Amino acid sequence: MDQCLSQTAGARPQWIVRAAQAIVEAAAEIRTGLSRAAMNRRVLHRLSTLSERELKDIGLSRQDVADACGPGVSDAVGLLNGRREERRSARGSTWRW
Repeated sequence: MDQCLSQTAGARPQWIVRAAQAIVEAAAEIRTGLSRAAMNRRVLHRLSTLSERELKDIGLSRQDVADACGPGVSDAVGLLNGRREERRSARGSTWRW
């Protein structure tokens, strides 16, 4: 009996290892989400200071920036990149030599 107790006392039960891994993964996801949100805020703030001409130069409009600031937008940078790519592909498909 003493031998069983001494063997299990040194080894960690699997549920503790799995719980610790889950906590570490959850913390990493939270950190990633917070850094992504901070990046989105910085990008949107910078874009809101640009003129119409500067926004047009990078393929965006003032409405795109306003839409990205709206409620329910989890990835503003992804939304803006998508809008820019839509316009770029639309221009490319109508351009003929």
